[in-house]
Amino acid sequence: MRQFPGLLVLILAAALVLSASAPSSAEGIGTVTQIGLNNYAYMYQEVLSEVIIMQLGNRNSASIEQEGAEHLASVGQVGDENEIEIQQLGEQDLVFAIQFGAGNYANVAQTHPTTLNSSYRNISDNDAFIYQSGLYNVLNLLQIGDDNTASVYQIDNSNEAFIVQEQDALASGANAAFVVQFGIGNWATTQQLGANLLGRSLQMGADNASSINQSGIDHEALVVQNGNQNSAIINQG
Repeated sequence: MRQFPGLLVLILAAALVLSASAPSSAEGIGTVTQIGLNNYAYMYQEVLSEVIIMQLGNRNSASIEQEGAEHLASVGQVGDENEIEIQQLGEQDLVFAIQFGAGNYANVAQTHPTTLNSSYRNISDNDAFIYQSGLYNVLNLLQIGDDNTASVYQIDNSNEAFIVQEQDALASGANAAFVVQFGIGNWATTQQLGANLLGRSLQMGADNASSINQSGIDHEALVVQNGNQNSAIINQG
């Protein structure tokens, strides 16, 4: 499931360069580079996790919390007043995020299944890839369970995406969500409860709305909107 979309190669390369000289340790590793004014970075780590934050501009904010082991989070912010919040609360979760522009916001939470008697893995191993370029784009992403992956690209202004991925109690999860928004004022939501679910949404234009709701096992959904003020709803269960 470790697939790296092309637009995120830059931040991945930077992550490798910055971490190459870091000594091996059982403790967390954190690297922060800030160029500009009034940037803010916060991190909390437990064992064997790594955080890389790069901020170029003014008044950017990055907050990362890693509980558990073997998480990796890499964040790049170029511009002003961008904000990202990341919580990794299982094990072996991965986040790569880059924000270009101003006023972009992203919130990512990755955690164990909420079902107390879930006997399947209970590790997490979720992946999230985020690219925001423009002004005032918003992403809220919640991954509950194991082996989920989400890739979100927001290019232009005032786009909004909301994604929830939660595994079935008897399966690993392995849900995938992909959202691409080119334009202004587009809105997309994907909600997945089950296993091996695939949701894809492509929006090109302005003021489009897309809603994908999936439950169960082995469903696929695709929404393509090219133009303005289109609306689409898909329910699978």
